[in-house]
Amino acid sequence: MLDRAVEVVCSLWLLAMVAMTCWQIISRYLLGSPSTYTEEFLRFSLVWVSMIAMAYVAGLRKHVSFTLFSDKASVQWQRYWQVLIELAFLAFAIFILIQGGYKATSITMNQVSPSLGLPMGYIYSALPLAGAILVVYSVLNCIQLLTEEVTPHEEIPEDV
Repeated sequence: MLDRAVEVVCSLWLLAMVAMTCWQIISRYLLGSPSTYTEEFLRFSLVWVSMIAMAYVAGLRKHVSFTLFSDKASVQWQRYWQVLIELAFLAFAIFILIQGGYKATSITMNQVSPSLGLPMGYIYSALPLAGAILVVYSVLNCIQLLTEEVTPHEEIPEDV
């Protein structure tokens, strides 16, 4: 259910970004009056989509990985290595994304973006949200690896 929700949100957001880019081109070149808010909307949307998609990809264990040493280990040691990687993602999510993102969000809540007039804290709130999603995924992945529901290099099944 979490996978589907993140997929839908990211897909709809990407669709909105494409529509906004088309509007920017139309307003600039056909109407001769460029839209003032589209560039800022696209920049902030890229931050949000990138952060949510990062948590999603890491949660599905489809992130870039360095397997030179783990490929030579036994399946049991590969499993422990994968759990260690998930724990590193968990620590990154908690200390960098959630705690650091919360600090960045609260510090910048009084700053306002020029075109959209949004508090910049709203933009930075993508960090703790992505961190929370990554925490959920990392815990679920650790449980699956430790209960031997998946092999270390197997992707997490869609229905889990």
